[in-house]
Amino acid sequence: MKDKICLITGATDGIGKETARCLGKQNAQLILVGRNPEKGEKVQKKLIAITGNDQIDIMTADLSNMNAIQKLSAEIHKKYNKLNVLINNAGAFFSKREITDDGFEKTFALNHLGYFLLTKLLLDLIKKGKTPRIINVASGAHIGATLDFDNLQGKNDYSGWAAYKRSKLMNIMFTYKLAELLKDTPITVNTLHPGFVRTRFGDNNTGIVGIGLNLVKKIGAISIKKGAETSVFLATSPTVKGVSGKYFVKCKPEKSSSSSYNKSDIDRLWRTTDECLSSLS
Repeated sequence: MKDKICLITGATDGIGKETARCLGKQNAQLILVGRNPEKGEKVQKKLIAITGNDQIDIMTADLSNMNAIQKLSAEIHKKYNKLNVLINNAGAFFSKREITDDGFEKTFALNHLGYFLLTKLLLDLIKKGKTPRIINVASGAHIGATLDFDNLQGKNDYSGWAAYKRSKLMNIMFTYKLAELLKDTPITVNTLHPGFVRTRFGDNNTGIVGIGLNLVKKIGAISIKKGAETSVFLATSPTVKGVSGKYFVKCKPEKSSSSSYNKSDIDRLWRTTDECLSSLS
């Protein structure tokens, strides 16, 4: 990965941090994006010490905020003239419905709009990279989810888990559409299920939900190292060079849910997302 520039969102904790460690060990130049500047600096110093790689940059942005994403993109464009790998990894589960400053439901904003807008803004740099790859971290939680375009942001009968499942379905649909749009370019776009991983996922929730999630993680979750394997594989492996528009589980392509292949929903989601973002300008 020497001379390759990799950007990872949600990189100061969990799967993102472990992915950064692995890519740093392989001499990739890293741009790590996190929400907390103090935490980001600590992670940066720790990763430089662990990997012996001093080409690790840290940038701060709340990716549920569209204005923050635009500022992040401008900062990246000032410092870099290309990107080889973009790993959209930042995401969260919110048991209670929250609204962002932009007026979007927070799960929808962070888990879906964040992937969509950041990728779109960085596409010119990705096109300049050699054998560029876009990797969207989704989840097997998408299975069973469908999209109700009249209630895409859970305004009626909000359920945190249903909103999360929907957002992960959107990640996969976004991947399939983007891969189709970029099929005549060298850019590959793939998505993955990392497994149910023992991270700080869900720790932002209090009460019974937070306690329940922590208990389930202790009993049935896999290690962070295991959870990062497929992200690292998709970023580095020569065996997936030229492979695009696929959903990976344990480093192998698998079929995602039947709903995720619904062409009219995929196209409508793309149009609806564009409309949401254009309403801000």
